[in-house]
Amino acid sequence: MSEWPGAQNRAVVATILLAALGVLQPGIDPVFLTLLTLVHRVPPIDHGWFVAASQIGMAIGSLIIWRKGSEITAGQFAGLALGACVAAVATVEIQSVRALLLTRAGYGFFMGMLYAHAMSAASAHRPTNAYGAVFLVQLLLSTILALLLPSVAVLAGPRPALAALCLVPLTAFGLVVWRNRAAAQNGRRSYDPPDSGERHPVPRPAWAMALATLLFIMATMMVWSFTGALAIAAHIDTGVIAEAVAIGSFAGAVTAAMVMRDRPLLSLPVTGLLAAPALLAPMAAAANGDGTLFVAAVILLNIGSTAIIIRSSGAAAAMSLDIVFRRLVVCTHSVGMIAGPVIASAAAYLMGGVGLPVAAVTAVVAGFVALLIGSYGSRTTNMGQRQPGPETQPYLCAPPHG
Repeated sequence: MSEWPGAQNRAVVATILLAALGVLQPGIDPVFLTLLTLVHRVPPIDHGWFVAASQIGMAIGSLIIWRKGSEITAGQFAGLALGACVAAVATVEIQSVRALLLTRAGYGFFMGMLYAHAMSAASAHRPTNAYGAVFLVQLLLSTILALLLPSVAVLAGPRPALAALCLVPLTAFGLVVWRNRAAAQNGRRSYDPPDSGERHPVPRPAWAMALATLLFIMATMMVWSFTGALAIAAHIDTGVIAEAVAIGSFAGAVTAAMVMRDRPLLSLPVTGLLAAPALLAPMAAAANGDGTLFVAAVILLNIGSTAIIIRSSGAAAAMSLDIVFRRLVVCTHSVGMIAGPVIASAAAYLMGGVGLPVAAVTAVVAGFVALLIGSYGSRTTNMGQRQPGPETQPYLCAPPHG
């Protein structure tokens, strides 16, 4: 029993790493799609289909965890990681575009289930810290892979570089197996919060906060998915676009490290008020056509998006002890990442050039209203962190000494 606190701390780190690996794919999509084109000669015009396939798979996987997560065993989660590894290897070998799309949907499905499982477990206690840590690790890993994979492609060829991505789910598999064995050695079924089947009440402000999270993610993805197209239309050099993405990712990582603190510098409504215009900044900068302004706008987008999504996700998870609701908060991430681009594309198709601004502004305004309702709807709720109840305490809190 003397090793229990140390084992618990290692389990926390493993869970955060597992969640970051589960949501890593969106952060490395530009590099992945480039390698996919080099290996399989996939036309760039079809890249959107592959992004959509993996995101739809992630959304479906996370929704299954929302409803059925308590029925999936620890061993089955290891099988999910292994299934994602198989899909990653198959991506290198399969030649048919349709088969590749199905393979990437399967990869997203497996990793989406792992992400929803790990993220809901990590957010059982100090949810804002957990979301901040996962975002920070995901951004750092994305940056590292974005720098390493092109070098591997130059030295060994694009095929080995694409194959190297199977290390992501393989590492996830190792983390799941380690956690299962460590839990067994400590006489536990798993390190995850136990679900007794008892449901806890979910206050209305918590639903509003979850909705705000979904809307802010949708708004982010609306603008982000069109950022390149907006810049090209404004005759901004592609090198400037790449520079903006790289610097923006670093700014997002710094923001995640700052926001995950126990006592935030700004209240949640003020964070939302500052983040709202930041999410819309790239559209205004692209309309201006100035490259320097565009880089600054993309940095603002990354800062605002990272801050508000971490804060609102953590706040929503902190407002109820219900494990099913906590999984639902995680689902808003994967669902928002696919719903945002789809709605933006539909708006652009129906309304032309004003479609994207109308859709993005509507999502931002609605998200801010939901944020205000969630923030002020329950004065007695601690929006930053909650004290762990019986359901959450065994997972992240070591037994008291003595």
